[in-house]
Amino acid sequence: MRADDRYVVAVMVAVALASLTLVPLTRDSSFLGPGWLIILLVGGLSAGLRRARLGPLLVAGVQTVVAAGVVWVVAPSTPTPDWSGWSRLVGSAAEHIQTQSAPMAPHAGVRLLLIVGIGLTMVLTDLIVVGLRRPAFGLGPPAALFLVPALGLDTDTGVVAFGCLIVGYLAILAADGLTLTARWPSGLSRDSADGFGTAAPVVWRAAAAVALPAVAAAVVAAVLLPTLSVPGGLAGTGRGGGLSLSDPTLDLRRNLAQPTDRTVITYRTDRPGGVYLRMASLERFDGDGWRSEGLDLTEGAELPQIPGVSREPGPRRRTTITIDSFDSEYLPLPYAPRRVEAPGSWTFDPTSLVVVAGAGPGRRQATRNLTYTVDSIDITPDPADLAGSLPGTPADAAVTAVVPADLPASISDLARAITADADTAAGQAAAIQTYLRSSRFIYSTEPLPGNGYQALENFLFEDRRGYCEQFAASMAAMVRVLGIPSRIGIGFLPGEQQGDTWRVGIRKMHAWPELFFAGYGWVRFEPTPAGITGTAPDWTVPAAPAERPSSDTPSQAAPQPSISSRPDTPADQPAPTAQTPTGISGWRVLTYTALGLLAGAVLAAPATIRARRRHRRLSRDGPTDDQVEAAWAEIRDTVIDTGGRWPAGSPRRIGGDIAKRLDAPEAATMTRIATLVEQSRYARHIAHEDTANQLPELTRQVRTGLAGELSRPRRLLSRVAPRSLLPPTPRRPKKGPHQT
Repeated sequence: MRADDRYVVAVMVAVALASLTLVPLTRDSSFLGPGWLIILLVGGLSAGLRRARLGPLLVAGVQTVVAAGVVWVVAPSTPTPDWSGWSRLVGSAAEHIQTQSAPMAPHAGVRLLLIVGIGLTMVLTDLIVVGLRRPAFGLGPPAALFLVPALGLDTDTGVVAFGCLIVGYLAILAADGLTLTARWPSGLSRDSADGFGTAAPVVWRAAAAVALPAVAAAVVAAVLLPTLSVPGGLAGTGRGGGLSLSDPTLDLRRNLAQPTDRTVITYRTDRPGGVYLRMASLERFDGDGWRSEGLDLTEGAELPQIPGVSREPGPRRRTTITIDSFDSEYLPLPYAPRRVEAPGSWTFDPTSLVVVAGAGPGRRQATRNLTYTVDSIDITPDPADLAGSLPGTPADAAVTAVVPADLPASISDLARAITADADTAAGQAAAIQTYLRSSRFIYSTEPLPGNGYQALENFLFEDRRGYCEQFAASMAAMVRVLGIPSRIGIGFLPGEQQGDTWRVGIRKMHAWPELFFAGYGWVRFEPTPAGITGTAPDWTVPAAPAERPSSDTPSQAAPQPSISSRPDTPADQPAPTAQTPTGISGWRVLTYTALGLLAGAVLAAPATIRARRRHRRLSRDGPTDDQVEAAWAEIRDTVIDTGGRWPAGSPRRIGGDIAKRLDAPEAATMTRIATLVEQSRYARHIAHEDTANQLPELTRQVRTGLAGELSRPRRLLSRVAPRSLLPPTPRRPKKGPHQT
């Protein structure tokens, strides 16, 4: 088999195995068929076009065109045959990815993106390994494909997925080893060949020397990457829990966009009115947005004391809840739950009073077709009493009361402007709630660009469109500026009452802010417009609200910035700090370190192979004739590494040509080695055995002399990227005097 064909087969195997790592991302695995078809076509083109001696970039261009043609044929039809249809399809896929948790529901745009990703990976890997002859760098594109599920999944990608990546890479290294072995013939043609003798042991040991550190570094990356927290999510538990939890904001976005509001929850309660059914809470706020601090989970049906409440403020409410076709590991409960009677294994977090399914198979679908009963206490402060209450200090104040140092000054200024006329903390919170519920803002589930601070600024100052998550996040951020601890609750609105039963539709999933007040603990506010949530809670509306100006500027008395636009010159922007951002930054540092180690191992591969080859050749193992030939091969490779070309002819002639490049001592040494080569090939035995024993030192002298004529940068390049590892450039025969 030709070397190119061997490389092509290895690349096809590596990319096909890497594509399997994408399967956990979606419930639709039909992308594999077209993806593998592209792999076969691109591989066939690689083998065929390189036999025609086309350049690597031209081959890659043809492969890209053919792969694009396959994508065009197998991709779903778009509303219009122009680029706008494709653009809308890709945009829809991006929204689907943002609003779905893995494994995602089938989507034509996502399938298209996965097929394109496999095709690009195949073209790039073939270009690197076959076209540019850099097999050691062939891990790069398949590793990038592997990182997609490693970063996107909230669970470990598993040893099988990692094994697919490594087996594919080892296949490329094995193909390279077989190619090097085939290029090292024996006989009198050694001087014009590229290698020497039987090289298989050298190649396989060198491949192991490269693969083992690369695999070790990749193992570190594989361990770290899949457990990264996603901004705004709950991937992992941060206070000692051992479960990996899904991101409830993804369910929120997806369910709000459902075409029909099918009923997923029904409940009956023994006290008047419906209840918000709370599932999770997001406590940490920074430049990446809102996310959970993590859960410290404990088993049991009886929940601990309500945070911030010394004694239960009223009679308990008993609610029986039935969940239909709604899958979640979070249990929807009225706040504050006191006792939960539910079949199965359930655990609770004493700080947030969030209840989640225990470890075990099927925990992500623990709520499906579940009926359970919960005793709870309604936190309904008297408006007058709440007006006199001060912001409290929750147990997790180190998280829920922190104002990020890099919070844009425009958001802080807006919070102070809105609350300029409020005299109490509750009044300030009510003023912000009233401002967000006003006609300035429009409720819309249409996704908007940006994330983190950028999304908040867009919502507050520019677009002023969003759904409950934006309203809740904005209020929770602004009250923190005023010294009120806050977090975001996620769950369901009360739903609609039919007789003595309340019915909750899938589109009633909701997010709201919770603020911490002394004596009451966490109190729910409602900044989302009344058209979605109804009237605001009684305790969030001051008994005697102050008159507010009708203009967009809440206060005309104080020199406050305009609410209608972002201040151009913030006056009190917090000074940036040098501290590491909170959240997942520590994981990022470890991840980037692991990826750096992996990249370093790959970049060091050529130099490692070359060093191992040199060590093997000069190890004084084997018969004297083989040692002489090994030293001769090492000098030949050194000549090539230093930018020279190995001359043709007999050993004596080659030695003379190389000696011309050296100083007198090294030239004499080169002549001695050339004489030894002639004796080993043509004489019965070498005349001077003691000289043969000095071959490692003699070879070192010649190598030092050849490198001495190079500048320092070129000498370093010859070591890091040795040219002798590349396939030879075929010599064109010289034309005779009568040839044209």
